[in-house]
Amino acid sequence: MSIWVLRQEMTPEDEKGVFERSDLVLPFGQLPDLSLVKSPLAARNLMKMLYPAEPPESLARRVDRFWSQFSGVQVEDLIVVKLPTLNVAVIATVSGKYHYEVGDKGSDIHLIPVRWHDKEIKLSRFKHKEIFDPTNPPMMEVMEPEVRVALRDYLPHNYNRFAKFKWLLALFFAMTLVRMLAKLD
Repeated sequence: MSIWVLRQEMTPEDEKGVFERSDLVLPFGQLPDLSLVKSPLAARNLMKMLYPAEPPESLARRVDRFWSQFSGVQVEDLIVVKLPTLNVAVIATVSGKYHYEVGDKGSDIHLIPVRWHDKEIKLSRFKHKEIFDPTNPPMMEVMEPEVRVALRDYLPHNYNRFAKFKWLLALFFAMTLVRMLAKLD
């Protein structure tokens, strides 16, 4: 399971109603419908058609960046979205495959369906704020283990199938330690 940080363009009203949204917008607005792009070769051909004058090295980097994001987001991945007006971040789970729509102004809209987790992360208490740095790309995968663990800790316990047993494990170790100390006396 991957964890992604995805920047969204939202009004304060959109932020307040974020849990009613069933899709998140992927940052591929300058690209046409991507539903037929199924391989790195297809991605390369599309980019070559869209950017014919681009040098081969630049085109290769563009294709690599695009393909790693586009093909990387899978069902059951987590997506973290910062809501700056509310000063919180929220987490969603990808619940379906990519789809494309044409916006009311004729713009390309690339969407991924999601299911929200109700818990909000107060940014003032979250110590890994660097993942929300505005200089980061609009979509990036969280790779640092410490940040991944911190984000997973905000999920409900039923998401982590072993979380409900942590207290039992702690109790078992405490009782074992008490028994060992009693034997030493």
